[in-house]
Amino acid sequence: MSNEPQRMMDGYGTDEMAIPIWKLCQSVGGDYAKEIGAVPGNFYCQLTQEIAKELEIIVVDIRKTRTYWGRTEIEDMPPECASLNGETNMDGNECATCKYKTDTPWLLSAADRRNMCTVSYNILGINFADSLPLLIRAGGISAMPVRQLMTQLRLNKTLKGEYYRAIVNITSAKKKTPSGEAYNLYFKIKGLVEDQKQIEEFKQESLSLLGAPMMLPEGRDEDEIEPLSFLPNGTPYHSEAEKEKLIVAQLQTMEPGAGEAKVLTEKTEPRTVPVPSATTKETAEETKGKIDLDF
Repeated sequence: MSNEPQRMMDGYGTDEMAIPIWKLCQSVGGDYAKEIGAVPGNFYCQLTQEIAKELEIIVVDIRKTRTYWGRTEIEDMPPECASLNGETNMDGNECATCKYKTDTPWLLSAADRRNMCTVSYNILGINFADSLPLLIRAGGISAMPVRQLMTQLRLNKTLKGEYYRAIVNITSAKKKTPSGEAYNLYFKIKGLVEDQKQIEEFKQESLSLLGAPMMLPEGRDEDEIEPLSFLPNGTPYHSEAEKEKLIVAQLQTMEPGAGEAKVLTEKTEPRTVPVPSATTKETAEETKGKIDLDF
């Protein structure tokens, strides 16, 4: 029996861990991602400060959630209503009876999506490169690609439910929207793990991660929703209320009356007219006289 002191951390399970979240950098928003070098279409992880053009993962589980924000503004505030299983909300009410419920967010415009309780999918996985756990949240236009991934995994006759054997490649695909260019997720099964030792390792890690808590987002991420439109200076806005706030903020940054100052100055300030010197006056008279004589 070892006499070494025991670390409490060694006894923690996955329920105590904060799984690193990988996000997709969009054309609008994602200021932090762009500060560390990400470009639209890249994946980034704020916890590890990593950037990647693509990911290769082992899928542990895909969990359905619902989120109703009850507002269109992007704020660091929790949603008004949410569901951790997509079926019942946090108060135990059935989601099926909710008038804000939608199962097809990819068919709605960005403006309509923000007023509904949309379905999203949390992909719990293992990074194939380093075996670290990861989490990818997929909603909006990326919800349909996740359903397509579920089809590839569930109906694959070779896997027979052993999803930890599939190496899933994740890239981004550019999509034209009324609000401009946006990126959604694209999944493809790259291949199957053949090494029996590696298969067993992924299986055991998958089982241990199934107990990891699925946390709902604390606030709506600006890089995960499309803007409603843009101000003339290129600033995106996500609601009419946000548009008004941005316009007011821009006006407040201007100097009081800056727009009228130039006009007012031009009307009131006396113009400086140069007074001709004696030499100039005499020269002018001589010239005038010569001109008169010529005629």
